[in-house]
Amino acid sequence: MKPVALGIAGIAVALAMTTSASAVEDEAVAARQVQIIRDCPTCPEIVVVPAGKFMMGTPGGAEEVDDDTGETPQIAITIEKAYGLGKTEVTTTQFTEFVNQSGHKIEPGCRLWNNRWLFDPKSDWRGAGMMRTPRPNSPAICVSWSDAQAYAAWLSKKTGKKYRLPSESEWEYAARAGTTAPRYFGVNSFEGVSISLACENANVYDVSAQTEYPLPYPYARCKDNAADLAPVGSYKPNAFGLYDMIGNVSEWVEDCYTASYWGRAPDQRAWTWAGGCEARGVRGGSWISRPADARSAKRDKAPTDTRTSYIGFRVARDMSEGEAK
Repeated sequence: MKPVALGIAGIAVALAMTTSASAVEDEAVAARQVQIIRDCPTCPEIVVVPAGKFMMGTPGGAEEVDDDTGETPQIAITIEKAYGLGKTEVTTTQFTEFVNQSGHKIEPGCRLWNNRWLFDPKSDWRGAGMMRTPRPNSPAICVSWSDAQAYAAWLSKKTGKKYRLPSESEWEYAARAGTTAPRYFGVNSFEGVSISLACENANVYDVSAQTEYPLPYPYARCKDNAADLAPVGSYKPNAFGLYDMIGNVSEWVEDCYTASYWGRAPDQRAWTWAGGCEARGVRGGSWISRPADARSAKRDKAPTDTRTSYIGFRVARDMSEGEAK
């Protein structure tokens, strides 16, 4: 399908930067074009992410970073070639089509929040049990890393294109979208007058979530009008035209999880090794994440068979020669 170029100068206007360096970034992102590819009517829309360079991770001494996240020290990464990334997270409708057409078997059972984390043996991606049933355009949840891999393989066979999960470096590069602030909407802190931007740009743990899903350590500070899952694309996109990169659901990546970036190749390849690994990377905040965890560099891990109400995924797609304009 022929790529479509859409202007996004209006997106850049929404990026309220807090430093002089960010003002320069504003001018750069305003000039970019969003190139979108869709390989079939029900396939995810794919945004072409340009090649480039960035600093992966968080500078040492950042107040919001837990010592055990492995975000520090930062590492310089080169994204050698353009790639595609889902404009949004894969939706319940898209995932249901995959299950129905592929015959992929998923045993019921999902970890949900109900005053504490509980495993509900009856829940799956079609109905979240103790949560309200996900809407068709909500991100697919209760999906394991292996389920996400199976979806990408099915989509590859269906379209003749190479779909996969993004690498961790590709994910963070796309989430940052040319920015260096902790969040792509340019907020260095969730304190004071800047706090409202959190709920304008991401579905995080807000005051409505606090009402329906009370946590023992409340930190809701704004209202994003979604107590749990929000329809994909409900909030402002980043400068690459990607939605919900640091909210709604956390997202599986290809990489094996490591406690630091020490020894990592400084490129866009996923960090894996022979024999596989028990835990894979999970990136971005979710509807139940404290606002401080809704950051481009935030990273976590989960066993590959984990199915829970706050983890979903978006697909990446390799670009053939001439596709990326």
